Amino acid sequence: MAEMRAAVLRAPRRLEVTGKAIPQPQPGEVRVKTAATAVCHTDLSIYTGRHPGVRYPVVMGHESTGTVDALGDGVSGLERGDAVIVDPVIACGHCDCCARGATHLCRNAGIFGREVEGSLNQYVCLPAHHFHPLPAGLPLADATLIETLATVRHAQQRLALRRGEAVVVLGQGASGILHTRLAVLAGADPVIAVSRSRWKLDMASAMGAKHALDTGAEGAVAEVQRLTGGGADVVIDTAGGATAMRAGIDMLRPGGRFCAFSISHDNAGEVNLFPFYYKEVSVIGSRALLPEDMAPSIELVASGTIPVNGFISATYPLERTAEAFEEYERNPGRILRIVIDAGND
Repeated sequence: MAEMRAAVLRAPRRLEVTGKAIPQPQPGEVRVKTAATAVCHTDLSIYTGRHPGVRYPVVMGHESTGTVDALGDGVSGLERGDAVIVDPVIACGHCDCCARGATHLCRNAGIFGREVEGSLNQYVCLPAHHFHPLPAGLPLADATLIETLATVRHAQQRLALRRGEAVVVLGQGASGILHTRLAVLAGADPVIAVSRSRWKLDMASAMGAKHALDTGAEGAVAEVQRLTGGGADVVIDTAGGATAMRAGIDMLRPGGRFCAFSISHDNAGEVNLFPFYYKEVSVIGSRALLPEDMAPSIELVASGTIPVNGFISATYPLERTAEAFEEYERNPGRILRIVIDAGND
């Protein structure tokens, strides 16, 4: 039986690269030969055991690109050799959320790379609708950032940004920088980037941020108030935690909107609730992405409107996946994305 290589997380911080049988596509499924997987903070939290509800062993990886290798019966619209990106949201298709089109909120949802074996396999099989074609010539390692961009787009669609609104983005990791760029493209003015990392602020400025504040969220409140003449219309939190939320609410003008984009497990008990009443603040959550977020995100990257070639901090072969995660855990603030090369060239 033909085998592939896979990075299996046996328990927190116990990664093992081993041989596994190559999966066979069932009717309606597509088998993809993995090219590249970007490692994000969700993967890091699974690796360290901080992500709730994970059952080990698990094969991580959800920001993934590859090429179509085999088609199950009944599949149309894709051909062998097509470059594709994965939509990692695994929805049941029959709960009330799925029935109203909110598949990302599926009551029985899973995520590719958490509940379902992910792309730290050399080959993966999923139903065909999980794969979105990529244009020829787009580097597959760079294209892994499109999944993150799609989640950013989903959040900004929920925020319904209007031209001329003042937008603050707290945190300038990969998602923060993409939020900054997408807000600029939406016509927000000014767009204010906040981070303690100068090199990330330099990237945010290159993406069009009008102001780059080298400080934490709390330290930025007074300057945001000054720059916006009384408060921002929108604050997008990609940093996470009660401190960032409290500062973000303080930055808003009356009637402003706060987007809780960051995945945080912190208790927000120290947040004062009075501004929600007095300033009539709207808090907007955002989870994952919808299938319709993928095509516009692919176009934004393929056209060069959102450049992603500078986001990859390091690339490791699949056999050195454990080393990649060790480095990420040591230096999370110095990394935007680590890419794992599946070695399928």
